Amino acid sequence: MRKSVRRALASVIIVVFTATAPAYADVNSLSSSHTASERHAIGQVRPDTFTTTPGEPARGSVTYYRYDVINLKKTKNWTNTKKQLGACKVSKGVGGSCTISQGYSVGTDVSVSLGANVKDIAASVGFNIHYSANGSVSWTSPAISKKSSVTYKAYSIGTKATYQIRKMKGVKTLGQKKTRWTTVGTSGTLTAFSPNVGFDIKK
Repeated sequence: MRKSVRRALASVIIVVFTATAPAYADVNSLSSSHTASERHAIGQVRPDTFTTTPGEPARGSVTYYRYDVINLKKTKNWTNTKKQLGACKVSKGVGGSCTISQGYSVGTDVSVSLGANVKDIAASVGFNIHYSANGSVSWTSPAISKKSSVTYKAYSIGTKATYQIRKMKGVKTLGQKKTRWTTVGTSGTLTAFSPNVGFDIKK
């Protein structure tokens, strides 16, 4: 049975420090060979720089990159048909039963996008990226008529998660209290799977 679990929001933040070095020209240090107008032009500060005085700290900013997991939905006891654990077949004209006897080890899968870290997103989804379900399949089919041919397959079961990743950029100018956040991008729908010990049989 599939059940939906409530939506959740989680964030992963990366911090980048940047600084703008002071840039200015000392008009008084220019050669006397320069005209008054040249000395004035050289001494002007470009629009992307600023003047400073000795002892004044350089202005700068802190840039944050945050990865939000949004629109998170989970389905428990979900059969993952991409992870087959074993199979057996009863051929037409033979009839009888077939048996699946197979050990397995199924790991956790987590999809990422926009440069997000797999381990961080797994934690935000609520999965342990290092977890594996280990067990064995021991199953025998019911008796099948000679008139039929049937193949049985054993699949992994567990919890499926669907979600999106939203990348946010925050810039905070040093000395200011507020951080200005903007959305860099939003991924399409991604999936993750955390296995359980057990299996499901399908024809």
